[in-house]
Amino acid sequence: MMKLVFPGMSLLAACWCAAFPSAEAGVGATQFQPVSGESLPSLCRVLDRGPVLYRNDSSWIRKVKLTLIGQYQAAAVSPNGANKFCASSGGHNNGWRRAYLGGDILMGDGSWRLSNLTNVGDLEGRHREVRGEWIGSHTEWSLYELYLEKTMSGVKLRAGKLTPHLTSEYCLASSRIKTVERSALCNELIPISNWGLEANFQKDAKSLYHSYGVYLNANGTDLKDEIQFHSADNLFLLNAMKWKVASPMWDSQFLGYQYAHNFTEWRGRKIPSSSDYCGTGAQDVISLSWDASRGAFSIMGNLLAGVGIVGQPGAKNVYGLVLQPIYRISPHLEGVFQYQCSFGNRSVKLNTRYVPSVTHYPAWVDSMHSFYLGLNCYLCPEAVNAVKLMLAVEYVTSHVDSATAKPSTDGLFSGLSASSSEAFCPPSYCNFFNIVG
Repeated sequence: MMKLVFPGMSLLAACWCAAFPSAEAGVGATQFQPVSGESLPSLCRVLDRGPVLYRNDSSWIRKVKLTLIGQYQAAAVSPNGANKFCASSGGHNNGWRRAYLGGDILMGDGSWRLSNLTNVGDLEGRHREVRGEWIGSHTEWSLYELYLEKTMSGVKLRAGKLTPHLTSEYCLASSRIKTVERSALCNELIPISNWGLEANFQKDAKSLYHSYGVYLNANGTDLKDEIQFHSADNLFLLNAMKWKVASPMWDSQFLGYQYAHNFTEWRGRKIPSSSDYCGTGAQDVISLSWDASRGAFSIMGNLLAGVGIVGQPGAKNVYGLVLQPIYRISPHLEGVFQYQCSFGNRSVKLNTRYVPSVTHYPAWVDSMHSFYLGLNCYLCPEAVNAVKLMLAVEYVTSHVDSATAKPSTDGLFSGLSASSSEAFCPPSYCNFFNIVG
């Protein structure tokens, strides 16, 4: 347990995770080799590889691995100006950020894989203000991922409930992102997980990567009716590309592009309670990315645009930028800075978990700027995402100046937030909490 103290606020946070290694690999991250004499090398190896329940290379089922991920968060938001905290919240929101239970089965000649992650229910969840009272909630049992994957020469096919790779940040497994939370614009535009079909093509690491997918917009409320298609919710298509670009300035450099078109009818309209919509945040989503690294320094840039905001009456289009330079100070320490900005007439959505939940400031604004400074501490340099502690402060300012804004919500929000998270997370699906303030 770590404690981080700032003037006027303190924060406690802890997270334990254990999972199998992810097949996804980040681009532009500097990888350090193991250092002789590093502490706990055997534990790091176990956490990195994950617990293997069964293995027999001569059997049709070759390997079975267990996935267990847990993350508890304590969030603090400190706004400038008048106190607009929800009743009794005190600017804090504590609860389980993620808890997954699942498995990974390798079959046949090793080219078939069945993967599952299930959200664990009945745990302390995010608190909310209900009729003036600060009320806690519990997490719910639900299916997060369940897909069958087939790998062939230069081709990887996936079918089932998937996490679509839309935006540069969401192309990375949660354990590999460098900030405690993905950017607000990324979270606004991406779907979380959807039933669909996906085909990924790449001959080798140096060749063009391109991907094509079709996904349903609706998920059922329980396992009996998970797969649903409704004409109003409909479906969306996704195309993604990434290619390596040689440059004398960088050790490696990649350009990326993702585009999604959604056929839903909820553009600019409120989604009714009868709908189980879980698709993209806009009818058309465009992402252009740049990743580069040289030695201990790496940088990621992502231009994002959402045309035709879905589910918010009056919202139209949003666009923005995420810029993230990273410096590996030592095998154990990494410094991270991130700037993000978003613009759109009542079309910019703040991260729901923090400011909109803890304060009375509006969730939908006209513009937002954020400055993030973090320090990532790795216990295992040979497996950086297995065990890590992330400390960060972030300053966010948002503004509503629309003529249609209500007096109770119109105005400027700005504030400072601090976060710390201690985690045991093999590179799979472990994310960390952020506080937007």
